Amino acid sequence: MRNSLAKAALAFTGATAALALTAAPALAAPTTWTVGPTSPVTFAASSTNTALTLNNIRVTCPTATAGGTLFSATGNPAHIGNIATAAFGTTARPCTSPLGQVRPVAKTNPPWRLMGTDHAAGLTTGYITGVNATLTVLTCTFDVVGEVHITYANSTGTLTVSNNATRQLTVVNASAGCGTLIPNGAHPTFTGSYKVIGPVGGTTSPTVVGV
Repeated sequence: MRNSLAKAALAFTGATAALALTAAPALAAPTTWTVGPTSPVTFAASSTNTALTLNNIRVTCPTATAGGTLFSATGNPAHIGNIATAAFGTTARPCTSPLGQVRPVAKTNPPWRLMGTDHAAGLTTGYITGVNATLTVLTCTFDVVGEVHITYANSTGTLTVSNNATRQLTVVNASAGCGTLIPNGAHPTFTGSYKVIGPVGGTTSPTVVGV
C-alpha cells in the first residue's frame, strides 16, 4: 500500500513538473505605446450617459465633454494623454439628481492624466488620475478627487469610464449642508462612455497601441 502511494505521488509530481515546463509564458505588459494617426493627437470627446452615484443618490448628466492631447510614450503604467478641459451638463441641459439640479465644475489645472497599463486586440486598459471636480446641489458643495478605471476601443473610438477595486474617487471638502448623505471619505461611482474624435476637426477616432 505504501509503495503504491509513493508511486502515485511520484507520478503526480512528474506530471506537474511537465506541465510547468510546457506552460506558455505570461505575456509581458506593454511598454511602448504608439498613438495614431500621428503623435501628438488633439482630441475631443462627448458623452450622453455619465453618472455619479453615492448612497443611492444618482447624478446624471445628459451631456458631457472633454478635450486634450494623446501622445506616444514608453513605460508601464505609461502617461499617454492629458485631459485639459472637461464639462458636465449645460444651462439648457443640466445635470440632475433626486435632490435637484447639480452643478459640476471640473478642475483640469493641472490636467487629468490618461495612463495606459494593458493592450490587447485593439483595446487599451488604464486609468485617469488627477481627477478633481466640485459639485453643488442645494446647500451642499463637495469635491471628488482621485482616479477612475478606463478602457479605450480603437474599433469604435469609445472611451469607457468606471470604478474598480483600485481606482476610486473620494469625497473631500463636503460642506455642512451635505449632512450625512454625502460625507467626507465616501467613494462615489462614476460611469460613462465617451465618443472620441481626433485630430479635432476630423471625423475619425485616434488609435492607441501598446506592445
